Amino acid sequence: MDMTTGAGAIGGGVLGIAGDLAALPAFARLAPDVLSALAAACRIEERAPGDLAVRQGVPLDVIQVLLSGTVALVAGNAEVGQRHGPETTFLLAEAPTGAPAPVSVRALTPARLLALPVAALRTRLGVGADLALSLMAGQAARERVLVETVTALRELSLPQRLAAHLLREHAERRAGGRLEVDLAALAVALSAAPEDVAWTFADLRRHGVALEEGVAVLKDFDALRALATPAPVRRRLAEEWPVAMWDVDTP
Repeated sequence: MDMTTGAGAIGGGVLGIAGDLAALPAFARLAPDVLSALAAACRIEERAPGDLAVRQGVPLDVIQVLLSGTVALVAGNAEVGQRHGPETTFLLAEAPTGAPAPVSVRALTPARLLALPVAALRTRLGVGADLALSLMAGQAARERVLVETVTALRELSLPQRLAAHLLREHAERRAGGRLEVDLAALAVALSAAPEDVAWTFADLRRHGVALEEGVAVLKDFDALRALATPAPVRRRLAEEWPVAMWDVDTP
């Protein structure tokens, strides 16, 4: 289902879309007249679960921002990530260049996207430097988040690494909150001694994990996600870059 509407139909028309743009760091510093001009070129697109918003390999002629809902990024037949609205930058960074989409984007829940034609963006870029500078600032901020996150991942403690491992394994196995574990194999995967892994399970009790005869029982997914997620990512979750590192179906 593709319920595509013009700027005048949803969210208060041009004013509503201008407000959506103003809420994004890449556009927030633009003057009201610039925002209104861009909003007039935008449209709102709605996708039902299962619908494609972007098809892999097709040249991108619109910049899409996920305003609400959840979408999956799919390379070939494999899901490689998810995005949760509201996003604060372009859904696919390749969009302004008109490059082919590196992945498909499929709605997992009802999704609402703001679509800005690349041609309209290029026209505005030719008028003045304000938009270009704003986009550069937004991209620089996102790169800073990436560096902070990678650094934090390298410095995760053993409890954090174990929590992340349990969440990932649970998601892959659809384990229903109960996950059979092999301490020796876990020790190899985490580059730790088996006795350290055993002690770490004891530490995870306060984060909702119990080890019962070789089975890890995950009782508090929120606490486990909080432990596994690096501080920079937690900060961005609370601020302007929603990132879901551990997407787990709780029982």
